[in-house]
Amino acid sequence: MAGEAIAIGVVARTGAAVTVVLSGYAAAPRLVARREIALVPAGMPAQPYHAAAGLAMADAGKLVGRAERGVQEAAAAGLRAVVDGLPAGSVVSGVAVAVKAVSLPGQLADVMRSHAWMHAAEGVLYREAVLAAVRDCGYLARAVEASVLPAAVDAVETLGRAAGRPWRRIEKDAARVAITLLPQHPAGSGHP
Repeated sequence: MAGEAIAIGVVARTGAAVTVVLSGYAAAPRLVARREIALVPAGMPAQPYHAAAGLAMADAGKLVGRAERGVQEAAAAGLRAVVDGLPAGSVVSGVAVAVKAVSLPGQLADVMRSHAWMHAAEGVLYREAVLAAVRDCGYLARAVEASVLPAAVDAVETLGRAAGRPWRRIEKDAARVAITLLPQHPAGSGHP
């Protein structure tokens, strides 16, 4: 596998992200690695919008801003650790992050008025921090709408057998998002 182009798929959730690293091509991906990355720095709340509820807006904004920076730094450190653990000579072709289309109010005060919006804002915070971390690390960052991930049922089942447990929906989705970065056909196969 050394010297092969690899694709990293990431699914972020509150406090952590799951990465699945693949090589090969879309119809026949090969599992290289998988890892969970902690995204909550020491001393930071996992749910910053919830932690900011009841604070003055200026203080709430500062807390959310610190959380955004902390999550981005943790994500960058986690991605570097994933890449450092890859076979020598591996080339990261890109990192794809599963995202969800979310419409949030433009003002923090409006987000803080709704428990549902606080949850949605935290999801956006984690996904956007991971994407920013990917760019900070110098990799191609691709946001892929979760609703359009390829089914890739056979490939994902094969990857799951190779990975072993746990192989939950989050790992499956991380694999599916990584597949979007893989070439469609093997090099030299005669396919365009």
